[in-house]
Amino acid sequence: MSRAIYLFRNIRTKQVLASMDKTLLSHEHLIAAQPLRPQTIRPDHWTPLAVLSGFNSDTALHTAFSMASMPGFPLRPPNKHEQEEYRLLKNKHKRLRDLDTTERQIAQLARTLVYMDETKSHVVPKEGEGKLRLFWQDREWIGKVEEAGLRFPEWIEHGDLDLKRGNMIMNKELRGKAPKSS
Repeated sequence: MSRAIYLFRNIRTKQVLASMDKTLLSHEHLIAAQPLRPQTIRPDHWTPLAVLSGFNSDTALHTAFSMASMPGFPLRPPNKHEQEEYRLLKNKHKRLRDLDTTERQIAQLARTLVYMDETKSHVVPKEGEGKLRLFWQDREWIGKVEEAGLRFPEWIEHGDLDLKRGNMIMNKELRGKAPKSS
């Protein structure tokens, strides 16, 4: 099995959870540490948002996972108009808006990668090693991250998630060990 971080997005609430396995319920203790409303997880309500794969060690995977799964901040702070608009919302609508953590988790993933690049973390691939691959359900997020002033390190390759029925990952790179080249 490949070493990867999976970000899953709830299709109803827009909440995002991180996992180290492509099945959301495999690491319940890690998911339990992340904020989630309601507390129950229905796997049919979750779809992959992004997958970061290609880690060379379990230590690198766990370090990146612990940073990327923390609650993040938006790509850019809200302006005065957006703050006033939020303040005027009814509580029910505020709660729904607060549940949407997609932008914050994408921003946290990008900031994690930038931090690892700046600190020359052990997660960063060494010279001659392969790059980490970041597969996206929607590549528009790359542009949104770059518009906010963040950049992805050069050791990140971007790709598309190949999904079947909206939630089954079909990418060969993520389905198991890659065949060794001779």
